[in-house]
Amino acid sequence: MTVWCTLIPPDEIGKLVKFEDDLRNVNQTYEDWLVSMRGKSFVGGDTGVLLDRIRMLMINIGISCGMNRDLAEEIHSILSTHLRKRALNYVSAMSENSPEDLATKETLSAFFTDLKFTRDIFPEEDIGKVTPEKVKTAKGSSKGMLGKFRRKELKIVDRENIAKKALLESSNVLKRLYMRLLSPDPWGEY
Repeated sequence: MTVWCTLIPPDEIGKLVKFEDDLRNVNQTYEDWLVSMRGKSFVGGDTGVLLDRIRMLMINIGISCGMNRDLAEEIHSILSTHLRKRALNYVSAMSENSPEDLATKETLSAFFTDLKFTRDIFPEEDIGKVTPEKVKTAKGSSKGMLGKFRRKELKIVDRENIAKKALLESSNVLKRLYMRLLSPDPWGEY
C-alpha cells in the first residue's frame, strides 16, 4: 500500500487496502485536525469538550470520505474500537482502595464501554445513568490459601458523589486519549 495514515492503527490498515485513493483524503483530514487542535489548550477541558474535539475528527473524516460511506463507517468503527480499548485500559489501571474508588471504576468502565465517539453526548447524564447504587466489596483477608474464597458484600455508595468523581476521572482518561491522538504515533506503546 502506498498511502500511510498514522490515524489508522497499523494492524488495521489491511482492511482499508481497497480504499487507497480515499485514504489520502483521510490522512490529509487528520493532519488538518492535528494542526487545528495543537493550538488549543486541554488543561481546563472537561469531558464534553474533549469528546467534542474527538467527534469533530470523526465528522471531518466522514466529510473527507465524500460519497464513500463504507470507508467512513469502517474508519469510525476502527477508531472507536481502539479508543474504547485504550480508555478501558486506563480505567482498569485505576486504584480500588475504597468502595468509592471501586464504584468510580465500575462507572467509568460502563461509560466507556458504551461510549459512541461519533455522537454528541451529555457526559453528566450518561455517567449518572451508569453509576451503581451498590458495589461488591471483599470482606476478609485476601492472603493465604483461603483468600480466594472471600465473601463479597454489597456496600451502598453515594451515587451523586460517585458520578462527580467519575466525571472528573473521565476527563483525565480523555485527556490521555486526546494527547495520544495528537502524538506522532497515536497507537504506539503507552
